Amino acid sequence: MLLYRSVTEHGEEQQKNAKGVVSPAVARLMLVVNAAVWGSGYTILKHIQQTVPTQWMMTMRMAAATVIMGLIFWPRLRRTNLRMYVIPGFILAVTYWLGYVFQLWGLSLTAPGRNAFLTDTYCVMVPFLIWAFTKRHPTWQQLVATAVCVVGIGFVSLSGGGGADLMHMSFGDAITIVGALFYALNLVIVGLLGRSYDASALMFMEFAFASVLFLDGAGLTEGYPSASWLRWDIIAGLAYLVIGSTVIAQLFQTIAVQHLPTAQASIILSTESIFGVLVSVCFFGEVLTVGSVTGFVLIFCAILLSEVQLPSPRTLMSRRSGDL
Repeated sequence: MLLYRSVTEHGEEQQKNAKGVVSPAVARLMLVVNAAVWGSGYTILKHIQQTVPTQWMMTMRMAAATVIMGLIFWPRLRRTNLRMYVIPGFILAVTYWLGYVFQLWGLSLTAPGRNAFLTDTYCVMVPFLIWAFTKRHPTWQQLVATAVCVVGIGFVSLSGGGGADLMHMSFGDAITIVGALFYALNLVIVGLLGRSYDASALMFMEFAFASVLFLDGAGLTEGYPSASWLRWDIIAGLAYLVIGSTVIAQLFQTIAVQHLPTAQASIILSTESIFGVLVSVCFFGEVLTVGSVTGFVLIFCAILLSEVQLPSPRTLMSRRSGDL
């Protein structure tokens, strides 16, 4: 789900000429639905995970998403030299695969709400990975966002789930953060490749290779598929993840971001983690403590701070001097 946001942003310029009659209000509603679908997906993943092993679950999800994307984008894919996309698609697939492996491993050990908020810390990691790749230094507010995020993670870890203190956070929390790091790496690589490759073809190849990686991982570590997985709740959950979290969410986002400022769209999409907590509390029975709520609020503030461009202190000082 995190890559969809990135690919859409880098494919925006190719879609600027598309005609649309979506009002800003409708666009905002579409993004709220998008965030709700993504957020609720954590609890559904947790439910399916209790019956279907992680990599088999992702194999079915990614294979179905690849087929659907192939059908939707077939006219464009047919005109594209997909051989040029093999290496970049495979590199992205590896980071995407590792991101999901660690995130879902963490999800199996912690509550969906905690997993949702800790996964979204990838937003704060991105500027530092960009620094590593391009030598472009993080801004003052990105540094502040990182500090706020670290404090928020500390509160979440202190709130329970096996963590005695910040240096001994629960294993599930730590694994989730590792998954967020791979998501951030995936996002940065997409950003570096975005200007040279068609977004839909790049995402199609990534999903295709990810399906193979999940299949290989499942075959090596999780045994054979079981007929016991053919339950209505499992099938319905997978259908929700494929159709809702993949197709509908991607479609809504692709349309909505063309009618709203990027900063505003990012803020709305970042509420995904809030929906993740709400659904987890209502349907999974996650218990919120003062410490966990404080940590969630701090992490959400860090996400907003990393997404919204604020004027620098020097600019504010110059404006104040001008007013005087």
